[in-house]
Amino acid sequence: MKCRVSSTRLCTILLGLLFVCGSIGLSAQTIIPADVGVNVASAVVQLGPWSRLIKDPDGKMTAEQVLAHPAPIAGARGKTLTSFFFTDAAYWFVIPLVNPKPQALNRLLVFEPTWLDDVAVTLAEPDGSLRVYHGGDRLDFTQRSISHAKINVELTLPPGNSQLLVRVKTRDPFVVGMGLWERSAFFKADSAEAMYIGLIYGVLGAMLLYNLVLFLSVRETVYAAYVAYVFFFILMHATYNGHMYHLFWPHSPVWGNWAHSIFIYLFISAGLYFAINFLELRTKLLRAYRWAVGMLLAFIASFILTALFGGYHLHVTSAIIWIIIYAPFSLLLGVLSLVAGNRAARYFLPATAAGFLGSAITALAVSGLIPFSSLTYRAADIGMVIDAILLSIALADRLKLARADTERARAELLETTRLHAQQLEEEVSQRTLELREANATKDKFFSIIAHDLRGPIGSLALFYNDIVQSTRDFTDEILMLTRMTTNTTSNLLEQLLTWARSQRGEIDCNPEPLDISQLFSEMQALFSAQAQAKGVQLKLKMDSPCWVYVDRAMAHTILRNLIHNALKYTSKGGLVQVSLVSEADYFQFRITDTGTGMDTELMQTLFRLDEKPQPIPGTQNELGTGLGLILCSEFVKRNGGTIGAESETGKGSTFWFTLPKAKTQQNTNLGPAYKCHRPLRILVADDSPISRETSGKILQDLGHTVSFALDGEAAVQLARESDFDLILMDIDMPTLNGIEASRRIRANGSSSRIVAWSSYSRKEIGQLVDDIQFDGYLDKPLDKDALLSLLAHLFSDTLHSQHKPL
Repeated sequence: MKCRVSSTRLCTILLGLLFVCGSIGLSAQTIIPADVGVNVASAVVQLGPWSRLIKDPDGKMTAEQVLAHPAPIAGARGKTLTSFFFTDAAYWFVIPLVNPKPQALNRLLVFEPTWLDDVAVTLAEPDGSLRVYHGGDRLDFTQRSISHAKINVELTLPPGNSQLLVRVKTRDPFVVGMGLWERSAFFKADSAEAMYIGLIYGVLGAMLLYNLVLFLSVRETVYAAYVAYVFFFILMHATYNGHMYHLFWPHSPVWGNWAHSIFIYLFISAGLYFAINFLELRTKLLRAYRWAVGMLLAFIASFILTALFGGYHLHVTSAIIWIIIYAPFSLLLGVLSLVAGNRAARYFLPATAAGFLGSAITALAVSGLIPFSSLTYRAADIGMVIDAILLSIALADRLKLARADTERARAELLETTRLHAQQLEEEVSQRTLELREANATKDKFFSIIAHDLRGPIGSLALFYNDIVQSTRDFTDEILMLTRMTTNTTSNLLEQLLTWARSQRGEIDCNPEPLDISQLFSEMQALFSAQAQAKGVQLKLKMDSPCWVYVDRAMAHTILRNLIHNALKYTSKGGLVQVSLVSEADYFQFRITDTGTGMDTELMQTLFRLDEKPQPIPGTQNELGTGLGLILCSEFVKRNGGTIGAESETGKGSTFWFTLPKAKTQQNTNLGPAYKCHRPLRILVADDSPISRETSGKILQDLGHTVSFALDGEAAVQLARESDFDLILMDIDMPTLNGIEASRRIRANGSSSRIVAWSSYSRKEIGQLVDDIQFDGYLDKPLDKDALLSLLAHLFSDTLHSQHKPL
């Protein structure tokens, strides 16, 4: 709806219009003699008092018919504004004009208000010719004579007597005022009006921003509701005054018309929602709360239904009806709250009353029941400003009360805390003792790790010095010891890093059906050389195809650690056997060795983090930290299994664990693990020289062709120039990281498989990746066994098209 007043003001304007509507008849005789006309030489002339009216019920009369109208013309009432509320008829305003000057005069014909739909202006000149102009807010804004929010037509008035015929038809409340202005006088008056509007918007904007800051600070709904209330009033006010059409949608007159009633609905909805929250009706006046919520739902339902099924006219009419109801209803809520002793109503009631009173004064002035002036016409704006200021003060008072309540609650909390202090102190002491015990366990564990790391690292330094000093005559024994020490250090670090990632929750467990024969084949290929070098027989026994439901990587880690330990403590000529026992719902894996065995005391420390396992007699104190067994225990349990051990000193040991049987099988047999049947072209992208050299040597020793890229840009360029089977992509490279480089390589259409290579966990890599999928993942530093396994997964003949991306 389009009006010049606030919601409460609008409703009372329309009530006033309804009141005076019956007094506006078409039978009154004109008070202007036929030979008298408006002197257009004046700088400003209000045409309302000089107008004679003709009602055009069906809107089909022409200017010629109006000029030739034989019947007496319904007269003007000596008022600046003419009002008919809602009407389907068109009205013709006939105004005689007199230009006493010898030359033509240019004047602006300016209309009030801005929401008139169709305005046709016909100037009947002294020689009988007719000049026609068109205006109204259903036309594109560019058709106005000057760029201004008010509808205007520029006229050239010839000397002598002429007649001005103005036809107005609108779907909105029929309120018409018009004046002839000299340009300079109009712009001077417009500047004063602009200052007034700026003051109104400035005050309301300040209130809005102040309470928006409060809302962002305290996050209370009532402040957001106030912000919405003031915001939608400003939008509504600027819309029915034509500013929004002028500034924001000058080429969208259809939306410009609908915007009025839409913002009216939004304003009254925000106002009622604010009242519900500000007066705390839900907790302090439940019955009024139910009424208010019902009214709010009725607003929303009417808004939707009239917009979808009623068309523009019904939408506008319903908005006006609801705004007429809204204002007294808000006053009623304030009165009821004040009677109920609600302190907030002390501000709400006078604020709402100020808006209502201002609207009533404007309505009476527009209807002619009190003298019309700039002050009486703008009373509704002033009332809304007072309304907004009082409500803002009320919200500030509410914040003050909230702080007082907070202080009171804080005092009560301190008292409650004091009363329960002894009980809390005892509980805290107990928890502190438990934490100390847990921390002591961790301290002991890391002390063990530090002790075990110092040994092999120190040995590496000594062996290196021996090699350097021996120059050419160093022995194979030194090389063998160096290799053993390096492997020990690498395995220990790998177990420590895996355990740390597991404790941080960075290792996801994703069970899937797994062919045990595949797992056994991988273990056979992985440990055959080690067993042969030590002179130990390694057997992996399985009678028929079996499938378990387990995380593939965890199953690999469990079996690898247990077989590694069995080989480690089995002497030359011994046997390590891996067998499988089928039970009802699970398979039991048994890793049996003919080593030295363990006593009862040592067995009790195997899977415990708080104890360092005792050295096994005859093994040169090689037991280590036991972290590999702890990882096995954790991974088995996460996959729904159990783990244990059986041993007797001097007779060997058996470690066993169970995994659930798979209900379905997948055709994922890899064939011989770690076997790639063809040499590959591999690109290693890494900014670290050590990483490039290490990985390059491993890959070249395996018979593959290796190229290197020192950064992401170089990797993209090389991938564009050549086709690689595989790209090892370091994720964390400067300038262009591996993720962005991989994305560009994919975008260039490369068919190369890309493997993420990083010290980050897979979970962390997954959080960084959005639109790219890696074909695999390798941890840094590069592990040869992991690399071989990955190559087998990606390039073995039986799995060439079955790899899974990361």
